[in-house]
Amino acid sequence: MVIYSHEPELGERLEALYHTYNDPRLIQFDPIKYVYLFDHPHQREIMGLIASSLAFGRVTQIFKAIDKVLEITNQDPLGYIEELGERPEPKLLAFKYRFVTGEDLWEFFSAISRILALHGSIGEFVRKNTREGFFSGLDQVLSAFQGARHLMPTRLRASACKRFFMYLRWMVREDNIDLGLWSFISPSQLLIPLDTHIFKTAQDLGLTSRNSPSFLAAVEITEALRGFCPQDPVKYDWALSHVGIIRNNFSLELYPNMPGINYLGGQYGGHGKV
Repeated sequence: MVIYSHEPELGERLEALYHTYNDPRLIQFDPIKYVYLFDHPHQREIMGLIASSLAFGRVTQIFKAIDKVLEITNQDPLGYIEELGERPEPKLLAFKYRFVTGEDLWEFFSAISRILALHGSIGEFVRKNTREGFFSGLDQVLSAFQGARHLMPTRLRASACKRFFMYLRWMVREDNIDLGLWSFISPSQLLIPLDTHIFKTAQDLGLTSRNSPSFLAAVEITEALRGFCPQDPVKYDWALSHVGIIRNNFSLELYPNMPGINYLGGQYGGHGKV
């Protein structure tokens, strides 16, 4: 049972935090910055999928891993994948980020290549699969990436699927941070990209009664946030997750007085991991 209440004060503070962090100057401190390197929507879809799938660990190390992928693909992920050969290049196989190997990246690229060949773009592939049902359609999308270990979840309910739902947030929502490329999905359908940081914050705020981050916890927290913004409940994710990430990884002279999670009345200060 969810233990939060629709206290106007909490809603007002969430809104204030959202408007403080909904600042395009903060994009540079997040993996989403790589999506903005490109203008073509298909390139942005692919870059977003790459960046979000590698978004685990300390954000500065994530940047190094994504930079390496861009080096491998000659700064053109779409073109590289469209021309993908039958065998991986040595420079691709040499990729390593934590437990993700070059072989994993090869399988990931191969799955994207098949999607492009059959559907023209990742967005069109997602659109076709979700038009009859959102979550069942997303499971079909994930099934196309079964060989890409560690980069994509095997199915939605197997975990909180934080990185995948973060990718969807980037593609679906539109404000100063998120791109809004996929109008065929409503922001109201999204789930919060749930990691241990957001989960602990949600516990502090009374938004969940669950004991561990999971798909069901993400559903519960999203439903709680829906009480403050029914049409766009995950709008608060960026601000809540970046309180600690930005403070603990970067010298942010532009924002010496940015509010932290204590502004909401919680005790959790965040950390430097995405």
